[in-house]
Amino acid sequence: MDYKFKLGKSIYLVIMFVLIIGLFLGIFNSNYILKYLPNKTVIGVNDGESSITRLSDDTLKGLNEDEYLILYNEEDSSSIQLKENILQTLAYMKKKAKAVTIADVPDTFDQYKNVVITFEEVSALPNIPVLEEYTAKGGSVFFAIRPEIKNSLYNLYRKLGIYEIGEFITPNGLKLTSNLLIKQDQMVMKKGEIPDNSSLSVGLDDRSIVYAESIDHIPLLWDTTYKKGKFMVFNGTMLETRENRGLITGAFSLLNEDFIYPIMDMKVVYIDDFPAPIPEGKNKIIYEEYRRDTPSFYQDIWWPEMQKLAAKYDVKYTGLVIQSYDDKVTPPYKKEDQNRNSFVQFGRELLKMGGEIGIHGYNHQSLTVNAKAVEDLGYHAWKNQEDMETSLNTVENYVREIFPNYEIKTYVPPSNRIDHVGEAALRNAIPSISVLSSMYIPDSVDYTTVHEFDQGETFIHFPRITSGYEYTKKKKWAMANAVTSLGVFSHFIHPDDILDDDRSSKKKWSRLGKEYNRFMREVHTDYPWLSSMTARNAGEQLTNYKQADVYIDEKKDRLSVQIDKFPGEMHFILRTKKKIGKLTNCEVEKIDEGVYFVKAKKASIELGLVE
Repeated sequence: MDYKFKLGKSIYLVIMFVLIIGLFLGIFNSNYILKYLPNKTVIGVNDGESSITRLSDDTLKGLNEDEYLILYNEEDSSSIQLKENILQTLAYMKKKAKAVTIADVPDTFDQYKNVVITFEEVSALPNIPVLEEYTAKGGSVFFAIRPEIKNSLYNLYRKLGIYEIGEFITPNGLKLTSNLLIKQDQMVMKKGEIPDNSSLSVGLDDRSIVYAESIDHIPLLWDTTYKKGKFMVFNGTMLETRENRGLITGAFSLLNEDFIYPIMDMKVVYIDDFPAPIPEGKNKIIYEEYRRDTPSFYQDIWWPEMQKLAAKYDVKYTGLVIQSYDDKVTPPYKKEDQNRNSFVQFGRELLKMGGEIGIHGYNHQSLTVNAKAVEDLGYHAWKNQEDMETSLNTVENYVREIFPNYEIKTYVPPSNRIDHVGEAALRNAIPSISVLSSMYIPDSVDYTTVHEFDQGETFIHFPRITSGYEYTKKKKWAMANAVTSLGVFSHFIHPDDILDDDRSSKKKWSRLGKEYNRFMREVHTDYPWLSSMTARNAGEQLTNYKQADVYIDEKKDRLSVQIDKFPGEMHFILRTKKKIGKLTNCEVEKIDEGVYFVKAKKASIELGLVE
C-alpha cells in the first residue's frame, strides 16, 4: 500500500518561525542595524549630575581638623622624597599635614595629632626631650625610616621598645604579621619582590607589638607604648615609593586608636588595543594548543573567557580602540575595514556588558613630538599638533560610524607616553574626552607619563596601577597597597600579550588564563566591597571625591564625620579595636579583623564605639 507523507499545519508554522528568527538574527548582527542599537553606558550617579551638599558657614566655623607634623631634612634627598610620599598619602586620606625642616622644628608638638620623622639622623633633632614629653602626655610619634646608630639613638632606643641594637643589614624579604594591608595578614614577600630594605638588627622588649618582620624575623614595623603615648618605628628605607603607600596608611591606622579615612572605592579594568585589528593567519603556539587561527582564537576562546571572568568577578571593562597598526604619523590616514565585523561584534558586546569604549589612538604611535621619547620603542615622533589631531579625528569618526552619538570620554596614551603637544591635540580633536589614564607607579623610563589620581588643568587623571595576565606577588603587593591606601583597583591588559614572548613570559594561554583568573578571584574575594565601574564612571567619582572636604571629631565613645561638598554618598575605611555601636546616617560592614567599610549616606554621620 502506498502512503503519502504530508506536512501538518503545525510543522509549517515551526519552519516559518525558525526562518523568521534566523532572518531577524541576521539583520540584528548586520553592520547596518548595529548603528541604531542603544550604546550609551551609565555615566554615574544621577546620570552624571551629582547632588552636592554644602555645610552651612556656621557649621564650618565650628569644625576643627587634626594636623599631622612631618619633620624632614632639606639637605637629604631621601628625606625629601619620603616626606613628599607621606604628605601625598595623608592628602589622599584627607588629613591636614604640615612639613617643616629640622631648622624650623617647633618648640612644642602639643597641637599635632602625630609627629612623623623622615630622616635617620635623630641626633639632628634640636629638642628630643620635648618630643619625649609630647609622647609621654599622649602623643604619637612615627619614625618612618630606620634611625641611625649614634649616641642620640642610645639615649632614646629603650623608649622605642628596643633592648638590643646590632648592625645595619639587608633583611630577607618581608612578612606581614598583621593586617597592616587589608586582608593580607601573613602575606610573605621574598627578596626581589619588594625593594631592598636597609634595616637595623634589633631585639624588642615584650611591650612592643610587631606588625611586619623580615622572613628571617628581623622586626620591620612595630609600636610600643610610652606612658600615655606611643612610638612607632619602621625599620627600613622603602617607604619613599608609591607602591608602598598602603604600608604608610596601615601604619597610621594602627598608630592611632580609632582611625577613619575616605577612599575612592573603584574597581576599573582596561583592555588596551580593544577593539583593534586582529592579526590574520596562525600563531604557532595558539594553533598547536587550540587548532585555530588567530582571529578564531580571539573570537572563540579569549573573548568568551574574558566575558565569563567579568560576570564571575564583577568587572566592567573599558576597551581602548586602535583603528590601525600602521606607523603613519603624517596624513592621509587610511580607513581600514577588514576587521569591521569583529570590531562591531566586540564593541557591541562590550557595551552590552556595561562596559565602555575609549580611545587608544588611530594607531599605536605615542602622541609626542620628541623623537627621544619614543626611540626605545621604535616609534615615530609626530611632526606637529595638527597631524595628531587629524589622526584622532580619524579614529573618532570610525567609532561614530559604527556607534553614532556615542560620547567618547576616556583616552589611554599608547605605551603610556604623551607630551604637552599631544595633550593639546587630544583636547582640541576630541573635546568630550575628560579622563586621561596613564601610569601610577613610575618605571625606569624617563618619558613614561606618570600621574597621581587628581584633576589636572584639562583632564581627570585616573592612572592604571597593575597590568598583565600573569600572576606575580609583586603585582599583588602593588594591588593590596593601592586598595588599602586609596580603595582603588586599576588594572590593564592587552589582548595580544599572549602573542608576545616577553609580555607573556613565554606562557601559553591555558596557563595565563588560569593565572589571570586567580588574580581576579583574589581581588574579588578579598575586596568584594570595591565598586566595579568603567573609566568614565571612575572619572566622575574621582572628581566628587577630590572636591569633598572631610572633618572628623573623635571621642572615646564615638566618631563624628562632617563632609562639605558631599556628593550624595561617600565611602570610608575605619580601623578600631572597639565594637560598633549606634549608627547615624551611615552603614557599616566588617571587611577584616578590626577593619570596617563605611558608607556615608548624608553629609553628617556618627559612629558609636563600644569598649
